Amino acid sequence: MKKAKVTAYVLINCDLDHKSEVIKELSQLTGILELVELDAAYDVLIKLELDTVDELKETIKGHLGKVPHIRNTIVLVAIEGKYNLRNG
Repeated sequence: MKKAKVTAYVLINCDLDHKSEVIKELSQLTGILELVELDAAYDVLIKLELDTVDELKETIKGHLGKVPHIRNTIVLVAIEGKYNLRNG
């Protein structure tokens, strides 16, 4: 049986003067599936999918934490499968 991957959504605040640099750096992260600019309390949302929790921790602490101009983050780890709520 195939083991489920670990999925996390990360909300990111960054220095707005350096937003394009931050986005460029984020796009290089291991396991990144999506990157969306936001017009909200947070500036960027990324979706990560990795094989293990340890890989997720390393990506967030070891790589994301070293990206210049990031002020703060909130990491949301998915604990169950996703649900498709669209009809059709």
